[in-house]
Amino acid sequence: MVQTVDRQRVVPLTLLLAVSLVLLACRVPAAGEGNPVVSSPTQGATQQPTPTPSTERVDVTIRNATLHPVDTHQTELVVDLTVPDTCTEVRYAVTREGMRIRIAVWGERPLGVMCAQVLRDEQVVIPIGFAVNGGFVVELNGVELSPRPEENSVGEPGTGALDYGLASVEQVEIRNVDERPRHVILEIQGHLPDACAELGEHPIISIVGKEVTVQLEWERPRGLMCAQVLRPFTTSVDLGELEPGAYTLVVNDLQTTFEVE
Repeated sequence: MVQTVDRQRVVPLTLLLAVSLVLLACRVPAAGEGNPVVSSPTQGATQQPTPTPSTERVDVTIRNATLHPVDTHQTELVVDLTVPDTCTEVRYAVTREGMRIRIAVWGERPLGVMCAQVLRDEQVVIPIGFAVNGGFVVELNGVELSPRPEENSVGEPGTGALDYGLASVEQVEIRNVDERPRHVILEIQGHLPDACAELGEHPIISIVGKEVTVQLEWERPRGLMCAQVLRPFTTSVDLGELEPGAYTLVVNDLQTTFEVE
């Protein structure tokens, strides 16, 4: 027996089967069914920054420190210093405790970085934030910046006047010029009282009979507050031609004798 297939019935059945398969493939799984969804990394996501290297604190050498009035309301500290290498950066901090101002200056450099060991001279200007008058005590790295009480003050601050004092003399060497044995030259070593004082250019020389007196003074601009750091000096004083004989020599507070043949 031969069966006849009705084309009009086959086509709708085929179409219905295809639609069912598509719906089955697209069915959303119920909760708890199927594999978990794994999120892929988002392209272009920002990475965490690389941590900066840790730093270490290093000492710097302070050569000079001077307080300067900027105006009637501001004072700044000018510090000349030397850092030990090419990596070190200068840092500072200013704190106030009543009438005492504490200023700290130091260096920082990265840990584990090879740095050229080349000394560098730098100048740092540190704003204090207000006017520093005579009632304040200023410390720089634990050293007080203040005028010495025994100085002789001439004029007012800011007028170009100078403060004077006697330099401390530690050693005097007496020598003669080879070609002229009666020509006497003094080689004098000592120290200055602070970071601002400079040795005067012209010593005061007095020769009376067989007594020679030499006075060496230091000078600094009037009214400066300076680090109380002793600074060594060496200078020569030419006494010229002296008559033969034994002499007494007084250089500031040091006394000795010498002989000219």
